[in-house]
Amino acid sequence: MKQEQDSRFLNAFERFFSPIELDMLGRQTGFMKRRRQVTPHKFCMALVSALGSATTNSIADIQRQFNHMHVTGIQLKPFHKQLVKMAAPEFMREVFEKALAMHLPDMLTLRDKYQDVFDRIILQDGTSFAVHDDLMHYFPGRFNVHSPAAVELHVTYDVFKGQPKSVSLTEDVAPERDYLPSASSLTGCLFMADAGYFSKSYIQKLQDASAFFISRMSNSVNPMAVCNNSQQTKPLQTWLKELPNTGALDLDVHWPDGPTYRCVAFAALDHKKRHVLVCTNLDRQQFPPDVVGDLYRVRWQIELLFKEWKSMNNLNKFDTHHATIVETLIWGSLLAATLKRWLINAAQQKYDRVISLFTGAKSAHIWWLPFCLDVARSNGADLVTTINDALAFLAQRCQRQNLKRDQKNGVFKTLSKLDKSAT
Repeated sequence: MKQEQDSRFLNAFERFFSPIELDMLGRQTGFMKRRRQVTPHKFCMALVSALGSATTNSIADIQRQFNHMHVTGIQLKPFHKQLVKMAAPEFMREVFEKALAMHLPDMLTLRDKYQDVFDRIILQDGTSFAVHDDLMHYFPGRFNVHSPAAVELHVTYDVFKGQPKSVSLTEDVAPERDYLPSASSLTGCLFMADAGYFSKSYIQKLQDASAFFISRMSNSVNPMAVCNNSQQTKPLQTWLKELPNTGALDLDVHWPDGPTYRCVAFAALDHKKRHVLVCTNLDRQQFPPDVVGDLYRVRWQIELLFKEWKSMNNLNKFDTHHATIVETLIWGSLLAATLKRWLINAAQQKYDRVISLFTGAKSAHIWWLPFCLDVARSNGADLVTTINDALAFLAQRCQRQNLKRDQKNGVFKTLSKLDKSAT
């Protein structure tokens, strides 16, 4: 990272953790109406510190972390009162969205390879998890027997930045397509989504907006399809029966009520033993089927994010029947994960090294808690040393260990293929 860029990052980080700004946001959201021992700044710092560590298992753990960070002796009951405030989720959501809005450098390895092809690579997906059964009226679940109460996070993810663009928290039964990003905002971008988000009207909007897309289709669809090689026309399901054991079929599909789109049918089966069908408007010459397939596998980046959220940031650990506490802890967990990725991103840029996001998150119990403690106790003072120490640890201890292996598969393989196809 250039010195000027480094300085901008440090200044942005310091501003973000400013007690004045966080307390002001607390007043604006109604979380703090008069100054108390648990200020918005102190509350936020305790949550992101505790929730960013996989060792936190209860609200009492967060309360103990609060007392340790801020050298206080607040009891569990008054701390709990802050968690149940109606404005607490709104405050933490606003802080989280403030973090997402930060203008940070792109992730090193991805941006360098894709920047001449797409403005952005945007992924859309959702993840759900059960909450306390008593919350079934607040957060009705799709599976009444096993998970009568559940929440869904609808996520629009920026691959270049390695973090979400937006996150919506709803009940599990909310329609997924209602949370798709505006097509007009995706001009020049590559948009990818799973079958649950497939919509002919939406991909037409993407087409009209000069956006690129790879959208998985349901295996039950059966439009007429023309094979690019043989020029034969058959129903799509007939083509699938003739799909060889390896490779792919490159087709054009046409619905009676819509235009023609390119469809690539892959012989490789998913975890449910189904063929993988994707609809795309990518050029055949520049993006042959194997490159389309590898690009679509980049979508697993968002699945890794969900795993990181749930495994490393206590996203679904707390069994509470208070809806406000559930929402507050979720936003706090997402904020902690985002801030850790900030630092990992900055360490990559500063030291020009490929750092494993998962290793960085997994080792948070070593570096994250001391980092948050220093930030909290600085009370807005100079944080340069604290931030640089965290970046140095990440660069030295969390590098991707198998670069040669990674260059043969996954994201790095995709990057290599794309480069060759574009020349």
